[in-house]
Formats: sequence, C-alpha cells, structure tokens
Amino acid sequence: MNDIKRLLAEALNEESTPMTVDPSEDVARGHRHLARRRTALVSGVAAVALLVGGGGVLIASTVAGDDGGSTRTDPAVLRQTGAPAAEDSVGPAQPRTPQVVLVAYTGKQPKGYKVAQVPEGWVIQGGTESSLVIAPEDAKDKDPNSFADKIAVLSTSSDTPPESLRDGTPTPVGGVTGYYRADAGGGTQILTYQDATSGRWVDVQIPPSLHWDAERIAEFAAGVTVVGGAGDSHG
Repeated sequence: MNDIKRLLAEALNEESTPMTVDPSEDVARGHRHLARRRTALVSGVAAVALLVGGGGVLIASTVAGDDGGSTRTDPAVLRQTGAPAAEDSVGPAQPRTPQVVLVAYTGKQPKGYKVAQVPEGWVIQGGTESSLVIAPEDAKDKDPNSFADKIAVLSTSSDTPPESLRDGTPTPVGGVTGYYRADAGGGTQILTYQDATSGRWVDVQIPPSLHWDAERIAEFAAGVTVVGGAGDSHG
C-alpha cells in the first residue's frame, strides 16, 4: 500500500515540474531564414535595376542555401548585356554586290588606244582618236557614240583648265597620280589622269553597273595607253 502511494506521489510530482525549452535553436533558424529572404530580395532588385540601365554581361544571383552555408545559382535573376546575344542579333549583314572582274583583252586594238584589260563579258564597241567605248557584249545600245551605261575613255580638251584636271581624290594609276570622283552624276565615277606615254590627260568614265571602287578603276586605267596621236574629245 505504501509503495502505491509513493508511486502516485512521484507521478504527480513529475507532472507538476515545468519543462525547460532552449529557444536558441529556433532563434538561429529564424535568423538564417531571414538572411536568405534579404539576400534574394537584394539580388532581385539589383537585377531589375541592371535590366533597366543596360548591363554588361549575363549573371545569376547567388542565394544562400537551405543549410545556411552552401550557395545556389538562381537562373531567374539575370541582367542583360550591352551587346546582343548571338540569337538576338539583328541578322546577317547583307552581302556586297561583287565587282565585275577584269580579264585580259585579246581582240583587235581600237584606233587611238591600246587596251590591256576589259571587264569580263564586255567588248570594245569602238575607238577613235578621241574616245574609246567599252560595253557589255549583250548591250542593246550598239552605238559607240553613246556613252550611257558604258565605259568611256576620253582624251580631255587641250584647253581644259589645269586645276580642274586635279579635281578629286588622288589615286595611284600605274606610275602616275590620278584624281578620282566618286559620283559625277547618275552614279557615274570618273578617274582623270595624265597618260605617261603621250602626256595627254584622260577621263575614264565608269558606269555604276560594274560596282567598281577607285582601286579597280585605277587598275583598268593603268592598262589603257593613248597611241596614234589621239586628239581632243571636245573642242
């Protein structure tokens, strides 16, 4: 009987004894959770600001892991680069129209000029002491006195003011200096130079259909020689 009373008394004593709980673990866990929230919030705000301002490289925010020490990369928080990515590029650059190449001329030489090269697919339509005309082989206009959409090599008039002969960009033509004008009207280009053999000044007029630059025009002009006492193209 005494044993029963003693056991009941001990049980009642244990129930009335308050349990002691250590809150430090919960506090530490709460601090870690708050730190993760703040890190994610700051990274997100920074990413938005960089998107608005235009950033430099794509980056991912780093957020504290669940264990408080490890990190992970959040792909959702990114900032754009100043330069477009490959897939965001505007598109391939439009290819330039190729220039018509020069080929050796093996036909009969025209009167007044000696020609070393012509554009591929082009022929000499006519030559006089004052002009040389070269046109596409299939050109509808066969008149050598018509210069539209053709190469025209013209000996300048002897009374042309010397200063006007040097109007343009200096461009080497063989061993002499020529003067190049990019657009003399209607897309026609003109290269003026003094022929080294005859001493005559020559205008080379090039149509836009050849897509030539100054260097290619000078290459063609270097292969043209004034011969046979070519005269003025105009009075």
